[in-house]
Order: sequence, then C-alpha cells, then structure tokens
Amino acid sequence: MFRTMRMQRFRAIFPKRLHEEVIAVLHEAGIIQFKEVDVPEIGRMTISDEIYKLSSLLNKLKEIQEFVGHSHKVIEVEEETSAATITKAEKLLKAVEAKFNSLKEIESRLNDEKIELTTKMEALKRFVEIESPLSYLKTTDEIRTVAGSIAAERTQEFSDEINTALNYKVFITFFGKGKKKTFIAVCRSKDQQKLLPILYRFGVELMEIPDYRETASEALKKLEKEIKRLEVERSKFEEKKKDFARAYSAAINATVELLEIQVERLKCSKFFGNTENTVIIEGWVPKKKADIDSMLATVTKGIHVVRVYDPKAEEIESVPSQFENPKLVSDFEIITETFSTPKYDEIDPTPFISITFPLFFALCLSDAAYGLLVAIFLLSGIQVTKIFPKKLKVILLLGSVLTIIIGALIGGWFGVAPLWINAMENPIPILKIAVFLGIFHLILGYMINVAKDVIRKKWKLMILTHIPHLMIIVGFFGMIFCVLGIGLLEFGINFVFPKLKLFDVFNPFVTAPSLVVAFRILFFSGLIIEMLGASIMATGVGKISGPINVVYGLSSLIADAASYTRLMALSIATSIIAFAINYIGFWLYGSLSPPLTAISGILAIPLMIVIGAMLFVAHCFNIFIQSLGAFIHTLRLHYVEFFGKFYEGEGNKFSPFKVIRRFTKIKRR
Repeated sequence: MFRTMRMQRFRAIFPKRLHEEVIAVLHEAGIIQFKEVDVPEIGRMTISDEIYKLSSLLNKLKEIQEFVGHSHKVIEVEEETSAATITKAEKLLKAVEAKFNSLKEIESRLNDEKIELTTKMEALKRFVEIESPLSYLKTTDEIRTVAGSIAAERTQEFSDEINTALNYKVFITFFGKGKKKTFIAVCRSKDQQKLLPILYRFGVELMEIPDYRETASEALKKLEKEIKRLEVERSKFEEKKKDFARAYSAAINATVELLEIQVERLKCSKFFGNTENTVIIEGWVPKKKADIDSMLATVTKGIHVVRVYDPKAEEIESVPSQFENPKLVSDFEIITETFSTPKYDEIDPTPFISITFPLFFALCLSDAAYGLLVAIFLLSGIQVTKIFPKKLKVILLLGSVLTIIIGALIGGWFGVAPLWINAMENPIPILKIAVFLGIFHLILGYMINVAKDVIRKKWKLMILTHIPHLMIIVGFFGMIFCVLGIGLLEFGINFVFPKLKLFDVFNPFVTAPSLVVAFRILFFSGLIIEMLGASIMATGVGKISGPINVVYGLSSLIADAASYTRLMALSIATSIIAFAINYIGFWLYGSLSPPLTAISGILAIPLMIVIGAMLFVAHCFNIFIQSLGAFIHTLRLHYVEFFGKFYEGEGNKFSPFKVIRRFTKIKRR
C-alpha cells in the first residue's frame, strides 16, 4: 500500500531444446512480463513458421466455434508442444469440417429463402387491396402501368395534374393507409413521357408490380404456406445443429483455446535472445513471486541460469506498475487508473482516495434519506444496477453509507430535521468544513510530493521547493484565518484565531500573538527558501523569472482552497431542492384537501396517493441529479486539485504473460 508492487528484473538462460517447456511453465504461472533482450552480441529469436499453421487452423476452427457456440464443459488436457496441438487440431478439423460445411450451406440456403419470401410478401402487401389479378396490371405495347407511393396529403393535387397533362386519358387510383399512399396509374404508352416529369416533381417512390397471375391476397396465402414449410425445415435444421454442437462443441472450444495459447507463446519469442544452443529471456517479476529458479528447475532439472536484479536508476521509467492495496482500498484503483497508472517510483494515491472520495461525495449529497435510498438501490440487484462496474458500485455504496451519517448531521431526511446544523439556515460551519478539508487536501498532496522526493532521493528539490511550499501553505492560511478571526466553537472546540488587520498580520514588524508570529515565520521562511531555490535550480532567464513566479503563485493558493467551497454549495443545493419539493407537495395537499374533504372524506385518499407519487418522482430525480453532481465534482477535486499537486502518472501497467483458460485445464501429475 502507498507504493506499487515492488518489481525485479530477471534474466534466465536455458537449453534451446527446452524452449517450449520453459515458456509453457512461465505461461501457466502468469507472474512475469517479458521485456526485449537488448544485448548487441546476442542474436534475436525469430518466430517459428509453425505460427502460420496454427493461425490458419485457429481461423477455421473459430468459424466453427461461432457456429456451435460456447460449451460449459471443461476438458482436462496435458501440456503439449505446438506440433502436437497442430496434429490434434488437424484431426478434429478433418472430422468436423465436412459436416460443418454441409450444415452451413443449409443454413445459408434457408436464410436466403426466408429473405426472398419476406421481400416478396412485403411487396405484395402494398397491393393487397386490389381485388383483380395482378396479371391484369401488366404493361403491354399499347398500355403503360405505373405504381408508386406518394404523400397522402398530395394525392388530390397529384391526380389533378396527371389528368390535366394527359387530357384525362389516364386511369389512377389510390389505396392504403397512413402518411404514404400507394397508387396505380394506367395510361397509353405514347403518353408515358408526359407522365415522368410529374412523377419526379412530386417525389414519387416508384415500385414494381409483383409478377403474379392471381390477386395479391391469393399470392400472399401461397407465400405464407412457403414460410411455414421453411419454418418446419428450419426446425429440423436446428435439431441437426444441436446434435452437431453436442457432439463437437466441447472439443472445438478446447482446441481453439489450445491453439490461441500456442500462438501467444510463439509470438512472445520475438522478445528473446538466443545462441546456437541456448535461449535468453528477460522480464519483470513481482519481488514477492520472484522464485523463477524453482519454476524452471521442474523442467530443466537444474540446467539453467537465473539472475534477479533490483531495478537500476536508469531503468525506473520502464519498470511496470502493479497496484498493491487491501481489498477495500483496491476498489478505488478504478479512479486512479482512469486518470493514469502511477509510475513505479511514485506514491500510489489510491489509499488516500479511499478515504477522501467517499467523504467528499457524502458532503456533496448530504441527505441521510438520499444516502439510504442510493444504498438500497445499489444493493437491490435490479437490472439497472448491473450497468455499474463492481468496483464503482462499491465506491458509491461506501459514499452512500457515509452520506447517511453526514446527512443526518447537516442535511436531515429529505431536507428536514438535521441533528447538528441546518445548512440552509446556517451555512457558515459547512463552509468552514469545506475550506478546512480543502486546505488539508492540498497539504496532503504536497506532503506526498515530499515523500516522493525521499523515494527518488531528490534532496535539493525537496529542501528548496516542496518543503518550503508546505511551510508557505500552512503559514499563509494560518494568517488568513487570523485576519478573518475564524473560530471553531461550532465544532465543540473552544478556540478562536487571534483577529488582526490584514496589514498587521502580514507585517513581520508589527507585534502580534505568538500563534501569528509562528505563522509568519513559516510563511516568510518558506517563501524566501523557495525563491532562492527557484533561482538556484533555474538557468538563464529562469534565475530571475523563477522567484517572481513563486510570488505570483501565491494567488493560486486562494483559488485552490476556494475550489473546495463547491462541497458546501452542493450540500446546500441538495437540502434546498429537497426542502422545496416537500414544500410544494405539502402546499398542494393543504390547498386541495379542504375542498375535496368537504365533498367527501374519501376523496382525500386519492389526493394523498397522487401527491405522494409526485413527491417520490421528484425526490428520485433530485437524487439522480445530486448524486451525479456529487460524483463529478468529487472526481474533479481529486483529478484537478489533489493530483495536480504531486501526481505524474503515465506509468507502464504490469501486463503478465498469463494463460487464460475457460474450456481446458491441465491434468495434475
């Protein structure tokens, strides 16, 4: 915790003849990440040509796997070479390929026939109102028949224009319902050229008249019989497909998995070095699991060499990072990782986030009833909750539980009856809490920076920049509190910062209480040291601009602390909206209940039900909006204000060479 998992670099040399067995052992162990062997005098391994054969078999069997689906059966297998896996896959493919091709061909034919029949039926449905045989509508040398669809509101205009253009020597009829109507227009072939411009101008969608001798209704009945026949054939096909899947799906899924494993093992060979008789591999392994020597001994019988090293300073940037946190803290890794993976040599902020994130979320939401309802919603297991990742659900659940506690103290239940402070009536204590938490958060960020300097042994940066900046923050805000005369009486602490004028507090020559003097010493000492440090560590013009920037940066301290006042703003907003919802609900009941009760007391019951439902919906909407706002603003305070003070990120995530088995397991010897 607080640091990512400690890694070690390893190098192993073993006989080339044992290459596959060694890689298989490391793959099953799943604890190492390979790195490229970069030694000029050592040759690089090439990927075996077997990979092309494996890939070809894998593609063919994957197609069959998609056809039969996944099996729940797990098959026990022995560890095999890639050549043995190829032989097994070829044997299976030979047994199933012909049957698969036959079934696939039947399925393709059935699908094509269904599409063809469905298309014909859709075309016929447009003409089902025509009682005459469709053959009567065929175009001849003398007569031209045109069918199409047009917007219903333009049918009269369309009909009038066609009749006018063709001197009423045309027959046109409309049928169908809805926004579009189908029409049939019959005219002399020699008048067709007069008809076409009108069709274009009215945006007519032309359609072909189905080629049937009988009526559309009769043709549809025949097609429906064909569809039923096709469904019977489909049912028989599905049975054959199930029989095929029952017979071969387990073997196909297992073989596909074995081929994928072998391909992955061969691909990693590009990282290795080799000589005439040996293979050299390098990589990273967690320090706690660095007993590679024992793993290789099971295969090589001791004919190997393994060396394990701690990372050198020049390698730190390339060392992969792996979180190492207790279970409850590890759920918050999703927040850190979404921003960026920590570098190997920096502090993991996740443990701090696991405390401050739920706290800030609870302060923003700040209604006990809302927190309780969010917790019930997350624990209900209803379908909507399944869209939340498991870790995010735990984070929200912890935040909602803390909301119940904090909400009971400052927000009440649905904005009513807080136990300690009513934020709407007296927001100052909430403002103080928000500012104190913000300053603490900033100080924590800079303290982590100091700790990071210790880890990296950057003593000059720590002494001349980060520790002085901590002194500036404590001294600056301490003096600001004295200017404001802030007290802690609301929190049960009998303490008030000595109140002085702004000029007197920041003037080191004015006599002041010892607490103010202490703040002055911290502030001015830190300021002088950091200005000197900025000048010492800078080059060129930076020796002048550096100290100026330090002084200019003091203004950002106010902005940083002020950013945390959003905790108070969101807290009060939740209470105000909850109170307003209650007020409107009770006002409606108070206005409508007396006249309804005067008519009949029973009428008050449906009124209560309706208003209760309105209150429920309104509070649910407020919960959604306020929870979303609480999460987003809490995330912002961590990503922008907190992380901005110390966190670099951009680390390399540890990606172990690990076998994934769903359909197979290795037989234990």
